[in-house]
Amino acid sequence: MDSLSWASPAHPPVFSLAAAAGPSSNLPVARNTWGQMALEIIERFSEGKFRDGRNEDRIFTGEYFAAVIDGSSATKPIAGRAGGIIAAELIARVLGQLEPTSKIDGFIAAATTALKGVASSYDVPSPFAATVVYSIQRREIWRVGDCPFSIDGVWNIPGYNPHEQGFLAFRSMMLDGYAKMGGTGACEPTPVLDACAQDWLAMTKYWVNADDSRNAFAAVDERSPSERFVEVFRVRDEARSLALASDGAIVSPKGRRGPLDAQDMLDQIALLRLHDPHGVKLFPYWRGFIAGSTYLDDTTLLRFHL
Repeated sequence: MDSLSWASPAHPPVFSLAAAAGPSSNLPVARNTWGQMALEIIERFSEGKFRDGRNEDRIFTGEYFAAVIDGSSATKPIAGRAGGIIAAELIARVLGQLEPTSKIDGFIAAATTALKGVASSYDVPSPFAATVVYSIQRREIWRVGDCPFSIDGVWNIPGYNPHEQGFLAFRSMMLDGYAKMGGTGACEPTPVLDACAQDWLAMTKYWVNADDSRNAFAAVDERSPSERFVEVFRVRDEARSLALASDGAIVSPKGRRGPLDAQDMLDQIALLRLHDPHGVKLFPYWRGFIAGSTYLDDTTLLRFHL
């Protein structure tokens, strides 16, 4: 995992941010203090949309927990680093220090405290991340946010969040309207919509775990999620394999099918780029492929045998 490199804040952090140990790799892996991982990894893939250091997804593998953490690009940089990366690495750090038999509420409490510490130390709104965790000791999958997972190849894929549904409807309407006006093709982005998308993305921070808003959605954040945003799934004893992913791994038509493996995932992304590069028809999204990007979003998949 990339070590956390902090500039001096106005007020020193109130928590320890010692660099995590682990091999140097483009795949961020945080080792916890309990030892080596007890699961057999089938494959792991994690690359940012531009295939560079801007990837805000993280993979965690430890002796008692495995996770995919999808840091949000909606948050502001902190100490010169992307907020989503800060959130993902802090959450991975929390998992590395979590007691083996901890329940999901203990994990959320510890992660919330860490994110509050960042917000307080740097006088900024905290970054946040969607997270899916497998607890080996409890044989449970924990999810806060929209990260998909599969058990023996059967995928559990969350639907669009309310704020996403609203913006997708607006984007589709505007593109259709521009086409009818003859100004641009139905799949062509416009500077106006691109600007709206950036404003909308910045607004999402205000809806994280906000029970008082119809646009509320779940993530691990400085604001604790209510019970309706916290999901626990028991993994049956006879299950043989699991997959955890960020939402960038799901780009099948209408998001109805998860990938069989990393190659299948990459094939689906390539087909989407070829047939629907602006994310309007096959896989409606809040934006299309960004110029220079390889993937629609940061893309992560972790598969392992139990």
